[in-house]
Formats: sequence, structure tokens, C-alpha cells
Amino acid sequence: MTPIMQPRARITQVDEGSRADAAGICPGDVLVSVNGHPIRDIIDYEYHVSSFTTRLEIEKPDGSMLTAVFNNDYDPRLGLGFDELVFDGEKHCANKCVFCFVDQLPRGMRDTLYFKDDDYRLSFLQGNFITLTNLRESDLQRIMDLRLSPLYISVHSTDDVTRCRLLGRTHAFPIMPTLKRLAEARIDFHCQIVMVPGINDGTVLAASIRDLQSLWPSCVSVGVVPVGLTSHRQGLPELEPVSAGIARQTLEIVDSAQNECMKLFGNHFVYAADEFYCLASLPFPTADAYDEYPQIENGIGLARLFLDEFAQIALELPCSVPGRICATVVTGVLGARVIRDACDSLNGIHGVKVRLVPVENKFFGESITVSGLVVGADIIRSLQEEASRGRLGDFVVIPDVMLKSGERSLLDDVTVEGIASSVGVPVVVAPTTARGLVESILALHPPNAR
Repeated sequence: MTPIMQPRARITQVDEGSRADAAGICPGDVLVSVNGHPIRDIIDYEYHVSSFTTRLEIEKPDGSMLTAVFNNDYDPRLGLGFDELVFDGEKHCANKCVFCFVDQLPRGMRDTLYFKDDDYRLSFLQGNFITLTNLRESDLQRIMDLRLSPLYISVHSTDDVTRCRLLGRTHAFPIMPTLKRLAEARIDFHCQIVMVPGINDGTVLAASIRDLQSLWPSCVSVGVVPVGLTSHRQGLPELEPVSAGIARQTLEIVDSAQNECMKLFGNHFVYAADEFYCLASLPFPTADAYDEYPQIENGIGLARLFLDEFAQIALELPCSVPGRICATVVTGVLGARVIRDACDSLNGIHGVKVRLVPVENKFFGESITVSGLVVGADIIRSLQEEASRGRLGDFVVIPDVMLKSGERSLLDDVTVEGIASSVGVPVVVAPTTARGLVESILALHPPNAR
């Protein structure tokens, strides 16, 4: 019989002068329990420390135990910090999705990149999309009892046969009854549909949107994104990429659903990823089509936000700058379409020369066009080609979306400093916004904020 792993809530921060600090709790200690309850995750911690009296059992590095008791009638904050959000291990994805991007990664990358989480707690805490296929009844009950809302759910199809095919499962519990239970418990959720041509497009997509529409307002929004296919699909199911024609068909379905939802709910409810508009060679919708951008963290609407922000900034741009500014802006192929006009406008400033370099993704395959999946090796290759033609400029600008969160390295572990060393000019990391781009180029001559 396999023993049950006890959660290990390792404390990594104790605020100086806090009540925890005064009680002798230190970084490196382990929180064993709160009021006698083992702490599985940060949700447990926040829930139990909100009691009138909080009793912490702390294990010191030498194995000794410390008991700390706090009265919370005046201040519930203890001053503890953790480097993890879950303490009993993230829930692993048990699906074999035919389009799984992790399965399409080349070998030899960091182990952490191959881990596939499917954890409802990270959905609530971080906005990660989950399939719900590994939920136990106790998990579902906890979600409803603690009102863990909103959640982010990968539906893909409301037809159970189609969904099982997409998830690579012979059986998965029906998705709609679970979503209805969440809705009845007043749990809000955002849904995602990864659209795979020939499987869940066309009438299947339209039916899924209608089914999810029936769960409004608990189902807050639906994002439709195109399947991403890398060049590393050996041994994986053969899938069809999204063509221009399929992209246009998908947008027609989304547009029709949006019109209906506007009549019924007063918002658009369903939103198509920016990539569809690029593939279909159609303009991005206006801002009002995205309502309050409920799927912005899914990359839906980023193009429109950039374009509208730059339109405002363009009114602030100087006519000229002292001296000379010669910059090279790196982006993905999709990003180039979005920011090209902005770069052209900057080139209209006397003394400014901006060269836009869209980087083809050789690492994952040229069908992968988003900036967030561009790797350092491809950037270096593209910039060295520019340098060989004498067109590199004095410095390079890359968007921060290319970097791993909180780090100075890209997905292939090439660092910003490594890029600079390879091409012989400084590299500036800019926020992935219109203002971030403009101010990183103008540097000492940013547009005036209004």
C-alpha cells in the first residue's frame, strides 16, 4: 500500500517585524498544520488562518517543533510567504490530447517544460485552463463549498464523443452536467475551445457555443483558439492546420453567435483568437467587440489593445529627436502584422530609424507564429542575418512575452545577455504594449503621458 504523501508547506518568506517573525518562525521552516488541519495549498492556508484564533504547528530544519498561537481580532495577517501555491503536488493531466503542445516539444528541454498540470486550484489561483477530467467528487464539492470562482475550463466540445476524441480518452464523464452543477452553485467560469479542423469545427463548434451559451451568466465567456501544430509531431495523430478558408468559416460562426448573444445578454460572450483574423486576412474587430476583454490572458484581443493604445500614443509623438536613434525590433510573424504600422509611424520622426524583424520559428516550426513561442536561437539567427547586411542598428528591442516569467531567458534557455553577446549590440526588453515599444525605442525621449 502506497503511503499518502503529507503536504509540505515550506516557508520562504517571513516579513520583518511581523507577528510570525516575533513568534520565531523563519524562512526554511515547514508549516505542518493550521488549527490541526494539514495545509494542502494556499487556499487551505488562507481559509484556516482567518479563524478568530490561529494555531500554527511549525517544523524547524533540525526536526524540532514550534507551536505559535495568534489572536486575529485586530489583524489576520501573519507575515508568511510561500514559493508554491500547492503543497501536496500539482495534479497531473491524465489526458492524451491530440493537440497537446507539450507533446509537441522537442526533446532535451528543461524537465519542467514537459510537466502537464490539470489542477483546479491553479485554475482558480492563476487562471490556468483545466479539463475537469481528473476531478473527484470531493474536489468538485470543495470548489462549490469554498466558492472557488472563477475557473478556467478547457471544454473543446460539448459533444462527449468528440471531446473524448480530442482528449485522447476512451471515456470521460459528460462535461455539460458538471458545468451545470457549477452554474447551479453560482460558480463562474470561462471556457476555451481549441479548434481542430475536421474534428470540432463547423457545426460541432456552433453547437458547442450554443450549449455553453445556455449556461450564461455563470459561463462568463468562451474563447476559440486555433490548434497549434509544431514540427515535432512524430508518432502523434495527424491533424490538419487551420487554413485561411477554415479561419473565415470559424469567424463567421463566432460572428453569428456574437450577434445572437448581444440580443440576449447585451455582450458578445464568445471571442475568436487574434490568429484567426490574421489567417483569414481580415481586420481585427473594434474594442467594443471584446467587451471588457474577458479572455485577454488567453491572448484574445491583444492586437486590438495594442492598436488602440498606439493610436493614442501617436498623438504624443515628437516630430524629431536630438541625435540619432537606430533600433531593430524583434517580433514573431503574427506580431509583425500588429506592430508594423507603429514602427512605420516611429520612422516618421526625424532622427529615428526602426527596422522590424519578424522571426520565423525554426525551433517549433514555421506554422507557430506567436511571439511568445519565439526562442533565442531563432532570434540570434535572424539578427545575425541582419548584421551581415549591415542593417542591425545600435540596439535590439524584444518583447517581454518572449521571456519565461520572472527570468531573463527564453524557452530554449538562451538569455537576453547571450543574444546581445552573439550579435554585438545591447538588447532591451520592452513590455508587450504599445507604450512599452515606443518608450523602449525613444528611451530618453518618451511620448508625454496624458
